[in-house]
Order: sequence, then structure tokens, then C-alpha cells
Amino acid sequence: MFSPSVSPSAVKDAEVKKSIEMALQDFNPKNGIADSVIDEEAVAEPQSIMEVSTVTEEPPIIQRRVSSKQRKLSLEEYRNAYLKVPVIIDRKPVFVSCEVRERLEDYVRKLGGRKMSVSGLLENIARQHLDTYDADFEQWRKL
Repeated sequence: MFSPSVSPSAVKDAEVKKSIEMALQDFNPKNGIADSVIDEEAVAEPQSIMEVSTVTEEPPIIQRRVSSKQRKLSLEEYRNAYLKVPVIIDRKPVFVSCEVRERLEDYVRKLGGRKMSVSGLLENIARQHLDTYDADFEQWRKL
């Protein structure tokens, strides 16, 4: 019935899980009673039932449509956060890969204003990042 490498309790647990799964398949939501009867051994084994009951199925993800008004609001939030022209007084060079530079240029050209540049976008992203993690940096430095 079972191989020597599998413990008897594991086989029993598998049988209990199988009987519970079969009972759940036959469950009738109208009266709240399973159409088939669960083995009495499964009911007598509360530990196995507890292990099975912790496994839950996640509901399917519902895709919701995003209205054009919501998209425009999120674009405005993005522009306010990252596409404002920053004032950079003491400039230093920063290097990024050609691929990243081209993608950033494309976004800035399509979404930014006339005076916006890739350097300005990177400045805004870096400032936002530093503001977000400033307290964490201090804690991490002390580790």
C-alpha cells in the first residue's frame, strides 16, 4: 500500500486530505451540507483537518477597467512628482546605460515639458527615493 520511504502517518494524512477534498467537491451551498459523508477516521483526526483547513483557494483576480479620467489623474500625479523641472545648482555627472538613457529620453520627450530633461527626471527620482528611505538609511547605517 505504501513504500517504505513514506511514513504511515503521511499516508493517513494523504487519505484524510483526499476524503476532505472529495467532500468539498460534493458540497451543496443551498443547504450547507456535503452530499457525501466524510470518513469517521478523518473526523477523529483534528490535527490533520487543521492542516488541510489552512490551505485556502484564492479568489480569481477581477480585472477592472481604468477610466480615462483616472489615467489623466495618475499622469498628473506622476508629472507633479517626477516631471517638474528641478533647480540643480552644483551639477555632477552620473552614468547610466544607453538603453536606460534612451527609454528615459522617450518618456521625458512624450510626457515632460519643454524644459524637462533626463537629468531633471533622474534628479526628481533620486530625491523622491532619498526622502522615502531617509530614516531607513540611518537605521541601516547603524547595523
